[in-house]
Amino acid sequence: MTALGVSELAGLLNEPQLEAVTAADGPLLIFAGAGSGKTRVLTYRIAHLIESGRAQPDDILAVTFTNKAAKEMRARLEELLGPGRAPVWMGTFHSICGRILRRDGDLIGISRSFVIYDQADRLAVVKRAMQKLGLDEKKFPPNSVSAKISHAKNEMQGPAEFAQAADDYFAEVVSRVYPVYETAMRDAGALDFDDMLLMAVRLFQQDPTCLARWQSRFRQVLVDEYQDTNKVQYTLVKLLAEKHRNLCVVGDDDQSIYRFRGADVRNILFFERDFPDATIVKLEQNYRSTQNILDAAYAVIRSVAERAEKKLWTSEGKGSKVLLGQVYDEQEEADTVASEVRRLTNQEGYSLADIAVLYRTNAQSRSLEETMVRQGIPYKLVGGTRFYERREIKDALAYLRFMFNPADAVAFRRIVNVPRRKIGDKTTALVEAAAATRGVTIGAVLQEPGSIAGLTAAAVEALGGFRDLLDNLSAELEQHPLQEVIGMMLVRSGLQGMVADGTPEGEDHWQNLLEFKGLASEYSGLTGREALGRFLEEAALVSDVDGLDETRPGLTLITLHMVKGLEFPVVFMTGMEEGLLPHIRALEEPGGVDEERRLCYVGMTRAKRRLYLFHSFRRHLFGTANLNMPSRFLAELPEDIIERPAGSIRVQGGPGNRATVLDAVSRQPPAPAPPLVQRYQAGQRIKHRTFGAGVIVKSTLTRTDEELIVRFDNVGIKILSASMAPLESE
Repeated sequence: MTALGVSELAGLLNEPQLEAVTAADGPLLIFAGAGSGKTRVLTYRIAHLIESGRAQPDDILAVTFTNKAAKEMRARLEELLGPGRAPVWMGTFHSICGRILRRDGDLIGISRSFVIYDQADRLAVVKRAMQKLGLDEKKFPPNSVSAKISHAKNEMQGPAEFAQAADDYFAEVVSRVYPVYETAMRDAGALDFDDMLLMAVRLFQQDPTCLARWQSRFRQVLVDEYQDTNKVQYTLVKLLAEKHRNLCVVGDDDQSIYRFRGADVRNILFFERDFPDATIVKLEQNYRSTQNILDAAYAVIRSVAERAEKKLWTSEGKGSKVLLGQVYDEQEEADTVASEVRRLTNQEGYSLADIAVLYRTNAQSRSLEETMVRQGIPYKLVGGTRFYERREIKDALAYLRFMFNPADAVAFRRIVNVPRRKIGDKTTALVEAAAATRGVTIGAVLQEPGSIAGLTAAAVEALGGFRDLLDNLSAELEQHPLQEVIGMMLVRSGLQGMVADGTPEGEDHWQNLLEFKGLASEYSGLTGREALGRFLEEAALVSDVDGLDETRPGLTLITLHMVKGLEFPVVFMTGMEEGLLPHIRALEEPGGVDEERRLCYVGMTRAKRRLYLFHSFRRHLFGTANLNMPSRFLAELPEDIIERPAGSIRVQGGPGNRATVLDAVSRQPPAPAPPLVQRYQAGQRIKHRTFGAGVIVKSTLTRTDEELIVRFDNVGIKILSASMAPLESE
């Protein structure tokens, strides 16, 4: 335990950090630049509030951006205050709202046993709502409909408000789906991620007594990553802090990159407008990166139209120059990254865990993954299939969800015939219809399957067996720890026998289920149903970055949006091209390029010691080859901080005088690829799945592919990759 008086803190913090930690009560805005120690400041401020007697642990609400950040901060608090002395309410917006709704949601008609639907569950409900309305999924993609509903909730628009504001045909279609979706969610006793925030705000707005109780409880409210809050989160924070006005927000407008989720950077930029008496502190000393990296990042971010001026500095020295390299295509890019990774690990003492490769879109990971596999370099792909999204894990979760909430229609449909019990879609539909007609849960209907009209004797027997399985497991839940009950469920349900089929893939699936079972050991101190509720809630709210195992060896492959909050000694940023970074969509949206600047800034400031920026002359994405201009952000970098070594290697098939990979990067020869065969000829008629019919103007074998120039009858000239484009002879 550390003494936390002002004199002791002065030896642990720099001057602005000390000012932020010890600031008096009232509104406080801390602009915390990348790597400036914001987690340290937040943790010390909470500890100082407690140690100085200004607040008790129960008086404090601390909101973090990820579960990972909350766990890290809680661990640091216990180091400062001692075990058991930091029972602060701490977590993400979603987890905190979930706890509030479990306690008081019934005041606005929300059952305390609600389940949380993830993106896949929500999409399933949207699809069923569209089917009910007779809407064509090809004309109105369910993903787009789901995103529109999500955006409406982030703007605090219910179905009626959204319908009134609908200003085009697609919005009008969504306005028909929205109320049907909401009815289905209510009948299932489910909330989606957006509901958890929106319902907490509605609870406070509709029940002033409830709001006053929570306002009195939280005398101090601290919010991390405030620049990423949306309208609902902004409203929630203002409501909770309204009574005591002890609101401390920490963030960096230069790192606001989630506009597509509804985040509004103006929340932090206009904090002084909301609280004219606010204390403002800027943390500009960086403890992560070298000065050359910081100067490169500043060169990109300083042109953002609306930002709070700040320029990061470090006492660590200039460090290595930023290496700026051009490659011919994405395969050359991946080979170069792999070669330099080998050099860094073999010659400079870095480990694979020290290195991250960043990219703008998930599709860019394909060539990187293939190259790492071919060259035997272990890697971790963040943003791939998450643990909780794997089929066998979702099956196991669905069993637990239906035990917890027998109204959960999505869980019921998933497990009623998994493993196979000869219960088909017709039987499932009859069960759901009976529940809807009687106004009861699906679980209640299953208690007497013989009373459901239209079922065969075999279906009644199969449903009875399914009911007995769930009833028995629910009874076990009252007698045994959750971990043991999950083990029983895996065996009795038949999931173990279904996945552990003797194949290597089956063994992997079974190991995943055993890992899933082991996670429940954290809830051994809780009673069965309470443990199950907590387990399901935390499983639903885990994020990709929360699941990143930083101890497992391997190179990290991750998108720029997901890398926020992480740091690595070495960072490669790939795809630094116009159309990728900045992304082509951003070029068409007001404020879009500013957001891309912030995204680039976030990527650059993840690097501690070495930063590599790569752009390619030609890139194949989505079946099309594009000729690319270097990103405008690269042209803004000061010449004295970047390295462009001469003597570059030329690549066969590349343009005559175009420099490719820098010879400063030592190469490891890749595994030999099979010789390319020319499959198409000029004049040949072909058909493309999207572009339609056309004629090949030219076919050229490049180093890695067969490149086609095609004149399509309807869309004109396109450059395509023969290996990726969906082509067939006409």
